[in-house]
Amino acid sequence: MLGNALTHGTPDPPVIVRGLTTDEAFELSVSNQGDPIPEAVIDKLFEPFFRGKTRPSKQGLGLGLYIAAEIAKAHGGKMTVTSDPSGTTFKFTMPPAA
Repeated sequence: MLGNALTHGTPDPPVIVRGLTTDEAFELSVSNQGDPIPEAVIDKLFEPFFRGKTRPSKQGLGLGLYIAAEIAKAHGGKMTVTSDPSGTTFKFTMPPAA
């Protein structure tokens, strides 16, 4: 999540990482600024080998978000994304350990 924010966001504003633990869940979010992710792309972001539109110099196989989403699922959680002109936030949520 952090690597994607650094790679795909704008270089000037900081990337914001937040962690929160409550009785109901653990939540880790990573937010950055940049162009909003189109809805058609958002629908595929957590699929394996999906990279969307990237510049030729971008590295990666398109597995990072897929793996993060699978880790969340394996722990009873989920990965979500919101993206609009004000920024993009990826959120990893899972229930607390039993």
